[in-house]
Amino acid sequence: MTEIKVIGDILSGKFQPALTGNRIVDAALIDHFCQNLAVALGLPQTAVHAEHHWDLTIAPEPIYLVDDHILAVTTHLRGLNNVIAVAHKDLLRGQITATQQALTNRLSLHSTAN
Repeated sequence: MTEIKVIGDILSGKFQPALTGNRIVDAALIDHFCQNLAVALGLPQTAVHAEHHWDLTIAPEPIYLVDDHILAVTTHLRGLNNVIAVAHKDLLRGQITATQQALTNRLSLHSTAN
């Protein structure tokens, strides 16, 4: 099963970006985005989850959906095959359309390669 990690805030380490600056609100916004995306993709809720304690390390298997504000300052992550930028405003508003399309394209490419 595909695992999707959504990074919109980071609560540990030297680099701690936030969506709104309020941890409770940030967690709720990211969880809402994850739930919307799981439903739209027909995946179990556990397949799409927030990663609040991310150390900027990319494992080969999960797909990382990363706030574009975070990617703007972590340039070494851009262009990696399993990292997809998510518009900051989409995370704030729970809008999944663009991310769903990017994921659908990425997942279909991945399944045809296997």
